[in-house]
Amino acid sequence: MVARISKFAGAAFAAVCTLGPQAAHAGATLPKISHIAVTPNFDGTFSATISGTNFGVAPGDVPCTACTPAELRVVDLSSQPTQQVVNVTSWSDTLITITEVSVASGDAVRVQMYNGALNATAAMGGHVGKLAGTAVISSISTSGTGQNLVITINGSGFGPAPSVVGTNGVSPYFLFTDFNVAAPYADGYTWNAGYCGANDCDGVTVNYASWSDSQIVINGFGGAYGYPNQVAKHDSICVGIWPSTSTSNGTTGGTTKCTRAR
Repeated sequence: MVARISKFAGAAFAAVCTLGPQAAHAGATLPKISHIAVTPNFDGTFSATISGTNFGVAPGDVPCTACTPAELRVVDLSSQPTQQVVNVTSWSDTLITITEVSVASGDAVRVQMYNGALNATAAMGGHVGKLAGTAVISSISTSGTGQNLVITINGSGFGPAPSVVGTNGVSPYFLFTDFNVAAPYADGYTWNAGYCGANDCDGVTVNYASWSDSQIVINGFGGAYGYPNQVAKHDSICVGIWPSTSTSNGTTGGTTKCTRAR
């Protein structure tokens, strides 16, 4: 896995993760989001230009207006996993433009795109603005496979260990999202583990191995883990974290970052 820190440009976005290139299959190159430039609109929404490589040709259902295309998903962490309604105004192999994205200032957001020809995804996470007391994720690393996948998240502001550490369950502090290209119906099938408030998180629980203010270790999954809710090699994955001191019950103050499974 190759990861490095980039920034959304425009409306004061926080640090985000840029996916590194890896081969989805022998001889194939994965799509990669390298930069997202944001322009705030007067009506409280924002527009964005997503740049990178290997986005592929425009899918048949884009450009589109007031749509939720499977090939381009914008999700606000506070309403996870609900997909935001957007206008997709253009799509090329290296550039996608969207408008009228309704996300409040300070919210954490993730953007995911799917290249149907490569059957591969790319994802990036960041903030619309920045709230005081929000956790910062500096890196995500993975080891192991399947239900025993170990995820190590480094950063700051995670808070002291919550009571869920040492158990297999859910909490209003941690969310894991996977875009599984090996699942049926393609389009980078999305499943979620951990906390999603009142929304459906696919019944997959999380093994909380350890938690400190600067590092969280997740030692596999339980519950409904398994096909199609499983991590395949080269999937795009995203982590959402709320500090353990948060009282928002997963609605505000979270942070998100994305990388790729080894």
